[in-house]
Amino acid sequence: MKDQIQLLQEIEGYLEGQLSDADRAAFEQRLQADPVLNAQVEEQQLFLQTLQQYGRRTELQQQMDRIHQHIATSRPQTITPVRKSTSYPRRRILTNLAAAACIALVTSLSTIAVMQRAAKQKTTAQYEDVRRVLNNIQRSQNALISNMNSGKKAPANPGTYGGTGFAISTNGYIITNYHVVAGADSVYVQNNKGEAYKASSVFEDISSDLAILKIADSTFKSLPLPYSLKPQPVNLGEEVFTMGYPRDEIVYGKGYISAQTGFNGDTVAYQVSIPVNPGNSGAPLMDSEGNIVGIITGKQTTSDGIAFAVKSAHLKRLLDEMPREKLPRREWSRKNNHMGTMSRVDQIKKLEDFVYMVKVYN
Repeated sequence: MKDQIQLLQEIEGYLEGQLSDADRAAFEQRLQADPVLNAQVEEQQLFLQTLQQYGRRTELQQQMDRIHQHIATSRPQTITPVRKSTSYPRRRILTNLAAAACIALVTSLSTIAVMQRAAKQKTTAQYEDVRRVLNNIQRSQNALISNMNSGKKAPANPGTYGGTGFAISTNGYIITNYHVVAGADSVYVQNNKGEAYKASSVFEDISSDLAILKIADSTFKSLPLPYSLKPQPVNLGEEVFTMGYPRDEIVYGKGYISAQTGFNGDTVAYQVSIPVNPGNSGAPLMDSEGNIVGIITGKQTTSDGIAFAVKSAHLKRLLDEMPREKLPRREWSRKNNHMGTMSRVDQIKKLEDFVYMVKVYN
């Protein structure tokens, strides 16, 4: 209870501008990293605004009462004959005052209702998946040239949705997000050389938003995987990076684990402070040693730089649950991972051949 009271006092100090510049900056950093605290601040702000509106409405009512009292006390104590026409202006004044009071009261109540509704919508942090809408995006000249020069290419139509996937075996198995391929008529995966292969979803898990694709070309074979799977929890503040396809070329992003749970406290995912954009769905999240620690799924729309990633433990669980006839070759051995001794530039060069653009056609 004491901690809660101190937190409310700190929030009120922030909203009323009583914090020092350093304390205010530190508090705003906490807001960006903690959606729950951010929601509390917005709720407190709404509460204070509602109190202010109520105060203004009460003051208006008191003014109206004083006007009525003044009119009542200013009437003569003895009734004297007056002409009928002299009562009309007074009656009109009272009518106008009553109408004005009603309008002011209705306006105040309407304002409070609108503010409450807007604040409620604002305090509900929005989650957005980061698949890319392709049919409204013009493809880059480099991608078109790559497709013209390649004998293996996807249909000329750029597709409906796009995302990212990465290899989990040498014989054509790729992991991505379920929401990227949900309802797809056909799926293609394209490597960094512009080569595209038709693929199909062979195993899906909606609860963790993961799907395993299999390249349909039986002759496909990649090099041994240079990374390993790390199902153990990652420490708060640990540096991570990702590579994905928010554009027609691979894009690198760096960040850190900012919370052990995902959106609205989801224990399946991490919260990550890292830049992501539409097209990053399904991208690998890796630690500095070259281990897969998660899969990017979405971001929070109310704050910049806050993303979410399914923990790699759920990828391991998905592989463990796969039917034996669909099981990819297990190639996650730590002894095959030599990326821990590489520089980040060399790690990126090594990974480029194993991260794919996923194109969905509906």
